[in-house]
Amino acid sequence: MERTVVDNRYVLSGLLGGGGMGKVFLACDEVLDRDVALKVLREQYAEDEEFVERFEREAKAAASLNYPNIVSVYDRGRAADGSYYIAMEHVPGGTLKDRILKEGSMEAAEVVRLASQVADALSVAHGRGIVHRDIKPQNVLLTTDGDAKVADFGIARAASDAPLSNSSLVLGTAKYMSPEQATGDPVGPGSDLYSLGVVLYEMLTGEVPFEADSSVGVAMKHVMEPPRPPREKNPAVPEALDAVAMKLLQKKPEDRYPGAAELVADLQRVGEGLSPVFATLPTSWAGTTEQPVAPVVARSSGGNRRDFSRAPSRRRRTILLLCAAALVALLAALGLAALGSSRGYGGPVVGSLGKAAEEAQRALGIGDGEVPEVVGLTEEKARGRLAEEGFGVAVERRESSQKEKGKVLEQSVPAGKEVRRGSRIALAVGGGPQTVEAPHLVGLTPAKAEKKLKEAGLKFGERKEAPSEGVPAGEVATQDPPAGEETKRGTEVDLTVSSGPPKQGGTDRGGVPPAGGGGGTPSGDQYR
Repeated sequence: MERTVVDNRYVLSGLLGGGGMGKVFLACDEVLDRDVALKVLREQYAEDEEFVERFEREAKAAASLNYPNIVSVYDRGRAADGSYYIAMEHVPGGTLKDRILKEGSMEAAEVVRLASQVADALSVAHGRGIVHRDIKPQNVLLTTDGDAKVADFGIARAASDAPLSNSSLVLGTAKYMSPEQATGDPVGPGSDLYSLGVVLYEMLTGEVPFEADSSVGVAMKHVMEPPRPPREKNPAVPEALDAVAMKLLQKKPEDRYPGAAELVADLQRVGEGLSPVFATLPTSWAGTTEQPVAPVVARSSGGNRRDFSRAPSRRRRTILLLCAAALVALLAALGLAALGSSRGYGGPVVGSLGKAAEEAQRALGIGDGEVPEVVGLTEEKARGRLAEEGFGVAVERRESSQKEKGKVLEQSVPAGKEVRRGSRIALAVGGGPQTVEAPHLVGLTPAKAEKKLKEAGLKFGERKEAPSEGVPAGEVATQDPPAGEETKRGTEVDLTVSSGPPKQGGTDRGGVPPAGGGGGTPSGDQYR
């Protein structure tokens, strides 16, 4: 069988998986004689300057991290055919997701051990100004000894890179993304801690905290709904560990752990049977917002209506309004005093005290105001326009065309209507074409795999056959995109079907890696 060699150095032997930007192959580094995971940028993106820049930035960011619980990056380059690649450490023990799917909820001691290792890795990365942005069990690889290594900084960004950090681009997987990711707000280390909280929750219960019929629905639950405590789903969860999970899953970043190091400290205390220092069971869930939300009214007659109302307590609102009114009165008194003391000096008095009061009310967010028209504007411009009138914003991502992505499709209150300032106006913002989750196909016959693909809204793509030690002949050995990956509806999924064990008498580097231990993972989503 003819060998595939990349850059005269890396001999490919099988597909490990793939992510949004590239495919990952098991390869042998012939210079250093070791197995590596070779990530190659997808052909359709190789000519896209923005993707190439992101791909190269991944290599530089990840290569700067050298820690036992982080997958090492060895090399990066460009092959003779123009494709970009990154050579990474090969971790053969599968993913944390595979283990959860196989075992369900895990023992508390093991949860503490693995969560501490992931938190340690994040502490190192955050210390270097790097936010992962896609923490999920698929990106936590396990060594043969069962230790955790965080992989795929493919959508990580240096937090110190201001132009990129302030981008509203929403990256990450819906089930594990933070509320600020879901709303397109800038993210920081606290976003990774929230995502780790989801992973911790899944390890404790075998389930993620939020499920919905669509990625948008899941994302909105992260923003709007408090999760059920893990202990309610699994009574075996210790109270201290339950408190740690709930602390991580606070809606506001400032209400979570101050940093990954503090999380590690609490986990160590929990592991020793002590109470956490930074996490306590809250008397009431702190995930609700402090500003009232105007209810959604669909602009189109046939649209469904959704209620985004999230008003604070009447007492708190009354106190805020009284304080604001007192401040307006004080400003007005000071203005009149100044007007009286300046009599006889300067030119004539112009303007209107009513207008000044109106501007003060707008600035303080009190009184009623007219909602401006923001449909068709970008999210950033819409936020600014509403803020000028004293309104906040709640964002819902909706399926849209690529052209409408990032633009306001609908607003909850029609333009021209007067509502209380300080309310949040719900905006439906285009999220681009709808994505679906690739189903788990490994171990199925091609016919059953094709049926599952149709049910998921995906297509059967290219079919190949290759020998495999771990998958019986006639069953799917690997898939691309891998199970669990968010992909556009209608995308073709390529399958490699096992032709049986490799022939004896030599190493066949053209085959599929074993589906369990030494060559890859059953779900094929390693190094995503």
